[in-house]
Amino acid sequence: MAPVKTFGFSFLLKLVCLNPKPQKRAIRERHKPSKSGFDYHRSLRLRIQQIAFEGLSEAQVLASTDQITKAPERASAKRGLQRFFIWRKDNPGLLEACPALTFLSPRGFFKVTFQPDFLLELDGRRTAVHVWNTQQELSGNLVLAALCAVASRFPPQHRPDDFAVLSLQDGRFYRWSDATREHAALGENLLAMLDTQCELARTELGIPAIGPEVPRPIA
Repeated sequence: MAPVKTFGFSFLLKLVCLNPKPQKRAIRERHKPSKSGFDYHRSLRLRIQQIAFEGLSEAQVLASTDQITKAPERASAKRGLQRFFIWRKDNPGLLEACPALTFLSPRGFFKVTFQPDFLLELDGRRTAVHVWNTQQELSGNLVLAALCAVASRFPPQHRPDDFAVLSLQDGRFYRWSDATREHAALGENLLAMLDTQCELARTELGIPAIGPEVPRPIA
């Protein structure tokens, strides 16, 4: 039995915001044997954590981007940091760490890891924020649906009051607390749809059946 793939939250957002054909292609590629990826988000996340948890200044982390070897990754991290600094001026406060959540999809064909980049009190709510720094355009309704899928599965212990996505591409801020029941239902439908796509990809690529692991009930 082959293990199932684990999708980071940024990849989940990318998938749900893709049109059907590129979505199917992206899922199929993800199920092929692993190849070295080009993770733009990692460099930015590392530097945000250095500001939040290691006491580095904005100038220090911005200067450190010169050490990034690949030019596209360097430019992406630098641009993202500059936009993050602007956002922070309007949203000051202590940045804290927040535990990650990994959950299994409804039919067990993939896992999702939601790793907040930081926790920040906003409007009296301790908000777990995931930073989006990819050029792909996001759909507000689909982002809220994905956040609902996370919120419904986050355990009571160390649970934030809110969950959010900060897009450094356009400055938009998506909060789970703004979601409706329709968004929650859409989130479950999206997971079910991706289960079907992952099952199809495994069949097409001849990947063995998944194991007996089953998802936990939704809280």
